Amino acid sequence: MDPWFGGVNRAAEVLLTRGGYEVVSPSNQTCCGALAAHEGAMPEAARLAARNVIAFEGLSPVVATAAGCSAHLREYGHLGGEELAANARDVTEIVAELIETGRLPRLDRPRGPIAVQDPCHLRHAQRIMAAPRSILTAAGYTTVEIDPDGICCGAAGIYSLLRPQASAELGRRKGDQVRASGARLVASANPGCELQLRSHLGDAYRIAHPIELYLEALTDQGA
Repeated sequence: MDPWFGGVNRAAEVLLTRGGYEVVSPSNQTCCGALAAHEGAMPEAARLAARNVIAFEGLSPVVATAAGCSAHLREYGHLGGEELAANARDVTEIVAELIETGRLPRLDRPRGPIAVQDPCHLRHAQRIMAAPRSILTAAGYTTVEIDPDGICCGAAGIYSLLRPQASAELGRRKGDQVRASGARLVASANPGCELQLRSHLGDAYRIAHPIELYLEALTDQGA
């Protein structure tokens, strides 16, 4: 996330701090291990999990800025990290709660339509759908639904590498759904999905994380 999607991490730090949290980013943390687990490399996934269990010991909540990571962290109970699994949260959950409780504001300036893409690791693995939409609504956007069934965009961890043809077909379908919505702005809470959408939509569309868009709205409105 830091090298490719650093804006999401920066938005998380700003919003969580403004909402009253003390944000700590342990220097000894490492990759959550989701991609290793997807590939079936469970010894490597377990090694990475063990390092993170030590890094985040005593910290709660443990917030991940990528849906794939938050979903995997919640499975750490199978890798000896029951406490970390219980404390893991996706950043959209936390920010939506801060808005709901009034610790972060709702904005009243309309910002137009936005298509919402539900990452599988958020919608299906964690059953989180309302949070991204409430964040975008609080920013002033009108959310547009593109896929009531929440079909995979084709990124699916390393699926685009293992099954490129099937992945490309799913990406094409998702791109068509966005184009049919009429929206030129798309919200997605997972980096793999964002990369997939970019490759199938081109430069005429912008894809961004809900918390990035919310912080931009706060800054624009001086809130």
